[in-house]
Amino acid sequence: MGERKAERTLVLCVDRDDDVGVKAKVKTPIIGKEENLRVATKLALADPEEADANAMFEAVRLYEHLAATAGPGEAYEIATITGSPLGGVKADRKLLAELSEVLRVFPADGVILVTDGYADEVVIPLIQSKVPIVSVKRVVVRHSRSIEETAALFSRYLRLLLESPRYSRIVLGLPGALILILVVLWMLDLLVYAWMAILVGIGAFMFVKGFGLDRRIENFIRAARSRVFKFPPPHVYVAAISYAAGTLIVLLATYQVAWYLTYYAPIVGISYADLAALIGWLCVNTSHMFVTGFCVLILGRCLHWFMRKDPRGWYGLVGLLVCAWSYRLLYEAGRILLNPMLSYTDLMATFLVGVLMVALATIIVNIIRARLAWPGRGGLEAEEGS
Repeated sequence: MGERKAERTLVLCVDRDDDVGVKAKVKTPIIGKEENLRVATKLALADPEEADANAMFEAVRLYEHLAATAGPGEAYEIATITGSPLGGVKADRKLLAELSEVLRVFPADGVILVTDGYADEVVIPLIQSKVPIVSVKRVVVRHSRSIEETAALFSRYLRLLLESPRYSRIVLGLPGALILILVVLWMLDLLVYAWMAILVGIGAFMFVKGFGLDRRIENFIRAARSRVFKFPPPHVYVAAISYAAGTLIVLLATYQVAWYLTYYAPIVGISYADLAALIGWLCVNTSHMFVTGFCVLILGRCLHWFMRKDPRGWYGLVGLLVCAWSYRLLYEAGRILLNPMLSYTDLMATFLVGVLMVALATIIVNIIRARLAWPGRGGLEAEEGS
């Protein structure tokens, strides 16, 4: 068997808020029993109620006990490191720097951590990142731990209320605005309206927060700064213009129908009781406007699809052909409704020609689609399933 490696253990006292440096005016880290005992005494004389002084005395006591009972191959050392009164990242960096300096002087295999119990959840991971912790000793004197934790919690929330924009608007912003309103009213000799101004201010604040208007404005500004608002592609303009134009034409056609029914129908002698004649007269005189409007809507949608290389545009052309052909069908049907004695030959011819045209257009569209092989939805089945 080989020679057993010496086990080196460091008794480490940690003062994260640097009471040692602030009150005892001592530079850290502090290494060695005699130096730690001297600084602990100095700190206790500076502030007899200081919990960190008791932690240092406990570290010295523990070191003496371990050193007196040390076995072969065991070595012990004691040191004290401090952070910063400001806390946060600065304190943690200073702790790590001083711990590294101590480990250069005494390369320890493990650490026995001695603290006053405050901020252990922060200190322990920092120490473990450098050297393993074999034991933790917390020194609690007259409930000092609970008092310090309460004070730390209070100061943390107070700092959050004062520094966080989310809470400072309520804690500082609203009272500050109300005070400014009161000062302005006092200077204008209108202090009698102070209660009205305060109620208006509080009501406006509650209204804005209640409906989330502040978040909406912030999101709008953030989106504007990140250049989210961009001009849409051309096919969007084409679709929008066609929708507007087609809808306008359909509305005009509806207005024309209403105008005919109100003023013109009685003049031409169309009776409201003769429903067939009335429908036939409307088909002859107003169907062209409705068909034109719907054709514009379909044409705009087709251009939108073609500009995106969407194969549905070809089937849109077939729909455009059906819509345009429907005008002739409505016209012939309206003529027969107006005069039942007319022959049905023109109506049947229009219907048959339209069916042949739609069938031929569908075949041509399928051939063109197969040759172009545009990416996107593959055919009428995909369109219907979407």
